[in-house]
Amino acid sequence: MRTAEKVWSGIGMALVGLVGIGVLGPASNATTVAPASSATEAPARSTVTVTDVIDGDTVRAGNQVIHVLGIDSCAPSTPGGAEAKQMAEALLGGREITLRAEPGIDRDASGRLLRHVDLAFGYDYGHFMVTYAHTGADASNGGLRDYVASLREDDRNGRSCG
Repeated sequence: MRTAEKVWSGIGMALVGLVGIGVLGPASNATTVAPASSATEAPARSTVTVTDVIDGDTVRAGNQVIHVLGIDSCAPSTPGGAEAKQMAEALLGGREITLRAEPGIDRDASGRLLRHVDLAFGYDYGHFMVTYAHTGADASNGGLRDYVASLREDDRNGRSCG
C-alpha cells in the first residue's frame, strides 16, 4: 500500500471511529422525511435518516432509494465494494444526513433520487469517499461540471475494485 493511501486510510478510519462513538455526530432519532409527492422540483435541501446502506454510493431512507451524485463505488460483491459498503454503513447507517438537490436532476432511470449527501459533521460524502480506491469520481449520473472536476482532484488513485 502506498504511503498516501495509508495516511488517508488512517484518517478515514479515525473519522469512522469518531462517528461510530458519536463524537462527530450522534445517530439521530428523527423520523425519515417523506418524499415529495408531486411533479414539482425537489427541494434544494432535505434531511433524512438513513435506514439501510445498499452499497458505497446508494442508501435507503424510508421508502426512498438515494444514489449519491458524482461518485461510483465498487459493486458490493468485490473486495473494494465490500470495503466501500462497510465505510458507508459506519458513516451513514442510522444517521441523519442532508440531501442537496442538483437543479434539473431528480432521478435516474431506476427511479433512485440523485442527490449530494452532507454528513453530520458538515463534510461532503462524495469528496470523502473518492479519497479511497473503492470509489471514483463519476459524471454519468449527473452533477455540475465544476463539482465533478473537484471530485476528480480528490480522486488521486482512481477506482480499483480488486
